[in-house]
Amino acid sequence: MGIFAIITGLVTINLLGAQHTASIDSTVTTLIADIKQQQIKAMAGDTEGRGVTDQYGVHFDTNKYVLFHGSYNAMDNANFVVNLEGSLNFTGSGDIIFLKGSGENSGLNAIIIRDNLTSRQKTININNYGVITSAN
Repeated sequence: MGIFAIITGLVTINLLGAQHTASIDSTVTTLIADIKQQQIKAMAGDTEGRGVTDQYGVHFDTNKYVLFHGSYNAMDNANFVVNLEGSLNFTGSGDIIFLKGSGENSGLNAIIIRDNLTSRQKTININNYGVITSAN
């Protein structure tokens, strides 16, 4: 019975580690897709039903990121908020802003996502042209 309890404990610990790894990896994949979508909207001149084209961006807070158009305004009802899972957070705050027409990045060049339970982190690097150069 004792051996079974020890094996069960070890398996549980290993499965939790895999779950946290999958959690941070899926969050990075979703974030990269959202960043690319915001850049495409800026380049294509998407109006989202408004009368004029505008720049698009992503605002980062500690436990969430916000997809926005124009300049970031926390009170704008058109913002789309994505909350991070429990133990994940960003190590800083700021904006990535894609200029309308060109899609060039005039904001942050690196985003760091950290899992506070495992101390694992991923860094997404984005250059001035809006190209994600690495995500490790």
